[in-house]
Amino acid sequence: MYWYIKYPLIAILILGLFGVTGLLWRSCTRTENPENPPEVVVEPPPTSPVHGQRPPAKPDVPAVSQPVQTVLPGVEERLEMARRQMDKGMLVAARQLARQILKQEGVKEFDPTWFKVVEVINDVDRRLMNSSAPADEKKFYRVVRGDSLARIASNHYTCVGALIRCNESLQRDDGRDPIIRPSQTLCYIQGTWSIRVSKQQYLLMLYLDNELYRVWKVGIGRENRTPVGKFVIAGKLTDPAWTPPGKYIPAGDPENVLGTRWLKLTPTEGTDTSLEGYGIHGTTEPDTVGTSCSAGCVRLRNEEVEELYDFIPEPGGATPPVKVVIEE
Repeated sequence: MYWYIKYPLIAILILGLFGVTGLLWRSCTRTENPENPPEVVVEPPPTSPVHGQRPPAKPDVPAVSQPVQTVLPGVEERLEMARRQMDKGMLVAARQLARQILKQEGVKEFDPTWFKVVEVINDVDRRLMNSSAPADEKKFYRVVRGDSLARIASNHYTCVGALIRCNESLQRDDGRDPIIRPSQTLCYIQGTWSIRVSKQQYLLMLYLDNELYRVWKVGIGRENRTPVGKFVIAGKLTDPAWTPPGKYIPAGDPENVLGTRWLKLTPTEGTDTSLEGYGIHGTTEPDTVGTSCSAGCVRLRNEEVEELYDFIPEPGGATPPVKVVIEE
């Protein structure tokens, strides 16, 4: 009796086991219905063009776009410190800090950091050139009986215009000539000026004793007509007439584009001596500054060339000529 019950139970267990195994096998080997295929995302190969460019390799982590560096790391904080010094009237300290940045490793001329630093230097020296604020390059002179501004300027290698700009006591709102009195103290900037023009950057850079002092945007000759080389300033004119070939156009004439000042350039130190007729001047077309627009001269806005003009000593005599280098 026991065997009759035992064997049928074993048979049932065996059949059940085969059934479950079959179900598992069909589940594992079943194929999807071709009418409803699973969604498949195919990555493009690495060389697939995307708008004509090779797509970047897919990173392991999300990409983070880096901001464009306008100045070297750490410089902006020091520049802000220099600006705060300026706001407090500590002009020399602000300039000294800016000059230190210019000389640090990694700062290259005409790179974004250089331009940011030069903004500070330019602003400081503009204020020093147009006020009696003290600076290392400023010296003092006590007026004596019989003095004149022209004599003082000549004896100290400067200009009457520079003396007026540096001394508020000489500035008059009515346009009349300034008056000086014995025992009056005047300040003036002492040193040797020189000029460098970068055609590529459209910049005129003024140096005092080889230290960068001021920077202005300029216009230059169209079609590469501004010559490169070494020159000296050989003449100065206020309200110049324009004399293109065969013409004489007086100051104030709408056709006269020279503006309010003219600084004559004469070639020197091996530069082609035939390069005559060139100069640094103002313009009646201020929007052309920063472009290649002239017949070959270097042009500034009138208010800027007037400032430069006032600090360039009159050529001749004991005053050393101001050297000018024009480069590509």
